[in-house]
Amino acid sequence: MKLKQIASYVREHGLRSSAVLTVDRLLKRQAPEIPYEIWLSRNRPSSHDYTKMEKTPPARSILIGVTAAMPQRDRTAFVQSLEMQVYHHFRALKNCEDAQYVLIVNGPCTLRPDLLWECVSLLNQERGDRIDLIYFDSDWIGEDGKKGDPAFRPDFDPDLLEQVNYMGNVVLVRYSVMKEAGGVPDGDVEYDAFLRRVCLREKAAPLVNECMRVRHIPKILYHAAGEYPEGGSADSLQSSNESGEASLPDDSLSGQEPLISVLIPNKDHSEDLRQCVESLLHVNTWQNLEILILENHSTEKATFDLYRQLEEADSRIRILTWDAPFNYSAVNNFGAEQARGKYLLLLNNDTRILAPDSVKQMEALASRPQTGAVGALLLYPDGHVQHAGIILGHGGVAGHAWQGELPRAVNAGYPGLVFSHTHNVCAVTGACMMLRKEVWDAAGGMDPVFGVTFNDVDLCMRIRRGGLRILICPEACLEHDESLSRGAEDSPEKVERFHAEISAFVKRWGKELEEGDPFYNPCLTLTGRSWTCKDDLRETVKPYLKYAAMFQEMRD
Repeated sequence: MKLKQIASYVREHGLRSSAVLTVDRLLKRQAPEIPYEIWLSRNRPSSHDYTKMEKTPPARSILIGVTAAMPQRDRTAFVQSLEMQVYHHFRALKNCEDAQYVLIVNGPCTLRPDLLWECVSLLNQERGDRIDLIYFDSDWIGEDGKKGDPAFRPDFDPDLLEQVNYMGNVVLVRYSVMKEAGGVPDGDVEYDAFLRRVCLREKAAPLVNECMRVRHIPKILYHAAGEYPEGGSADSLQSSNESGEASLPDDSLSGQEPLISVLIPNKDHSEDLRQCVESLLHVNTWQNLEILILENHSTEKATFDLYRQLEEADSRIRILTWDAPFNYSAVNNFGAEQARGKYLLLLNNDTRILAPDSVKQMEALASRPQTGAVGALLLYPDGHVQHAGIILGHGGVAGHAWQGELPRAVNAGYPGLVFSHTHNVCAVTGACMMLRKEVWDAAGGMDPVFGVTFNDVDLCMRIRRGGLRILICPEACLEHDESLSRGAEDSPEKVERFHAEISAFVKRWGKELEEGDPFYNPCLTLTGRSWTCKDDLRETVKPYLKYAAMFQEMRD
């Protein structure tokens, strides 16, 4: 490597990271998964940092009232952590009726010295007059004093909050909003309901508007204590809606199932298609379907024999022929034009329904006016997760959350709390995606620029840009033999096409890639196993940047 290249590499990655990455390359070693204790040691502010904060107070001082509910035995440690705050303009709420904001603590914990300073800094920087509530990341202190089980939280997710308190036990709330929501909450159940009253006042509002009122600081700013870490016990998952608000009704509650048009592109693979259709007809409980099989250049006699058998066996099945060269986006656009249903269900021919009410569960979510598209939990035939939502930027451009994990292994600690509940994601796979036909039409369908890859991600990103939400529904569960139909990217033509589609995606969504996935905490890795700690020494540059550079080279 030339001296000029070395200098550029050091500028890009930093001296220490460059040394680590160089040794990795020389020794051909795989970067290990970083344990939380190492991550914490690298990301904990030093005493020098705290001193600097005290000497540079926020421009506008904000009076904060503090109220805490916890057993008496835990109060000493909490009070000591409060006294160590580098921001000093706070008092006990009972002596602070003129407070502008209130720090509500619901359970034993200790605060990091910069918690209040981070809050006031955010309120100064981000037009705090529009912020109603701020929440934080946290970890858990065991009886041995060691910190673990980090809760690296997503940004504001109203659908997740409606089911479970994912925000934790420490929040900062505007004083006037706290009063409107009934005052200081008493007990865990009332605390969870309080969060919903504050954050879910307009349940059908666009997510982007809600994010302006509810903010998340993605830093470990307090350490919870007690018998279980937050989200670590099944007993702690309050899945009922205790906000006193009725859930939005879905169409099926009226007793009339709306028509769902299932779009299944197919080229041969007759046995996979047979199993897919049989699961729709005999496993699935939703009966008002039309199944549109989008035939595209099949050559095997068995395929056409199956088509004839299916059409003769069930009048809900139609075979539509697409004569043009294969383009996943164009094929689905063609199918959507022929669809008669209120909903579209995009489905791969290598999927099979496992949970009988999967379609019903997805329809209930897709029927909500604030929902754009809904995806399902997809499992490999061996039971490992294939898809549980898509993380923007993971692995380069976009990657599947929890891919390769066993569901029972995921359901531990804080990640399990998110995994096991319906929650917002940036995108879901087109292998199983449901959306209202009106949403599809408003978005303009899929973009044929993405003939094979990223068409589903691009569609979801455009839907989100329009103010609607993309949800993953873990109660909807299917089996999926990923890429069985498409095959591997193993020819020069396929590789060239793949790179071109990556470049087009990076060009279109570069700003969003740079900002990061709002539902995937920036403290988590983009290169390793999802929902594990980010190694700051190795992940100094976001993975998508190599594709941005590649696009620039192709354009030049």
